[in-house]
Amino acid sequence: SDVCSSDLMESEVKPIAVVSDTEFNFGMVNPHSTLTHDFLIQNHGDAPLQLSVAKTSCKCTMGDLEKEVLLPGEATSVTMTWNTGYQAEEYKQTAMIVTNDPLRSSIVFTVQGEVKAKFVVPEQIAFNTTDLGVPTEARFLVFSQLWEDFLVTDIQCDIPGFEWHAEPSQVDVAALADSEARSAWEVRVFSAPWEIGEYKAKLKLTVVPNDGGEEVTRDMVCFGKVRKPINFYSPDIHQTNGLDIGTLVSGKKHQFNVVVRTRNDVNRKIEVLDVQPQELQAELKPLSTPGSYRLTLTVPPDCPMVVFNTLQKRGYIHVGDRSEEHTS
Repeated sequence: SDVCSSDLMESEVKPIAVVSDTEFNFGMVNPHSTLTHDFLIQNHGDAPLQLSVAKTSCKCTMGDLEKEVLLPGEATSVTMTWNTGYQAEEYKQTAMIVTNDPLRSSIVFTVQGEVKAKFVVPEQIAFNTTDLGVPTEARFLVFSQLWEDFLVTDIQCDIPGFEWHAEPSQVDVAALADSEARSAWEVRVFSAPWEIGEYKAKLKLTVVPNDGGEEVTRDMVCFGKVRKPINFYSPDIHQTNGLDIGTLVSGKKHQFNVVVRTRNDVNRKIEVLDVQPQELQAELKPLSTPGSYRLTLTVPPDCPMVVFNTLQKRGYIHVGDRSEEHTS
């Protein structure tokens, strides 16, 4: 009986690894910095606690143990050393400690932070949606978390009508909240795209720091959209497939109405320029709202059998201003 009791007591003796926290955030840090933080491990058990560093997440991080064996009641520190490098990114690095605690065989400690950047720009720039031939613009901020000041020297983009303007900005504006910006510029870019639809291009921005350092360039993507100068509206119009009039019975007149609207110059004179197939009749009449028209498509009762919108034969109504190149 006594032997069994002794064996039971020995089997309950075990180390217990206890840590107060396993994560630490350095916040915003300078590039090429070496940072350290100590984590504490305690042994709350009745047997020695054995510790060893198993691995770290990368070679820029090191984990050092002050002691590898802790007697009951003892504590030791785990020091994590992190070299930040020189990239403006959020970093998270880890170190794993292996223990002989049967209930906690490993402990992962994490340090994290964000490296300050020389120069920060948005990845994408969106121009305001515009109409054909109407200039549009986009505004954005560029900033540095390291430089006291810098100069925007050049911006290049192959969008038609591209121009730019830049001026210094305060760093305490709402758009730069929590950015740790030390200097900033507001940039305005302008374009006058001459094709209808969506467009995208690369924008290259060059700056020079005021401390005489080398110039820095950044590439961004800019995009926008040019609306159609003449739009058509009807519950039966599909954005891609157009107006489907279906199969019609001969010997009976059929009519379909579509609202047509011009953009920008509501005084421009538009008319029906062409109809295919020619058996169809199209009439355009102005409505009370300037720039708005009713387009009436009529299939006459004596219309012969016509099949269109096939691969061989298309059907359409061409509406526009004869004095302008772009019509719909």
